Amino acid sequence: MKKFFTLATVALASVFGAQAGDGFIGGRLGFEHNETKEEQTNQFTILPELGYNFNSQWAIGTTIGYQYTHICGADTDVHMFKFNPYARFTYFRTSNNLVQLFVDGGAGIGLGSVDHGDDDSHTSVTWNVGLRPGVAFNFTDKFSLVAHLGFLGYEGANNAAFSVGYPRKGGFNFDTNELTLGFYFNF
Repeated sequence: MKKFFTLATVALASVFGAQAGDGFIGGRLGFEHNETKEEQTNQFTILPELGYNFNSQWAIGTTIGYQYTHICGADTDVHMFKFNPYARFTYFRTSNNLVQLFVDGGAGIGLGSVDHGDDDSHTSVTWNVGLRPGVAFNFTDKFSLVAHLGFLGYEGANNAAFSVGYPRKGGFNFDTNELTLGFYFNF
């Protein structure tokens, strides 16, 4: 697995190194403890994001990484490797490039395992396809604040992933609870 990540990093670096100033990197890193009436969970996420701007309107990118969830009290661990490529279309940009409005269209897959404490393990699979509108605030040539709000599409999961809380849902959700914020470093 280490060889795969090393090879992928070298390949992406060579692609993005072709023209300085056209690549971007960002992503998510986090730890969350979530408590409801039914259960408590701890979740660790590392999902780096890499992208390349072809021109002022089109870009491609991907989020690739790992998510670990422990369901307390049930002695259940969920390990999930995620890969979410997308194409970004920018449909509005201010003249000084401070604000840009865009939509990301993509599809993703998650592969992993659901491990119960008694050596009972199941393969978990998640998938999604859809559009996610967003806004970027380009404070400098090197740093941007990016926000996504809402989702139009479908998210699915096999029975193993569904049993531990991954959704099966589709439609349009323009909800402030779906707001994500991230910082991008442009290179």
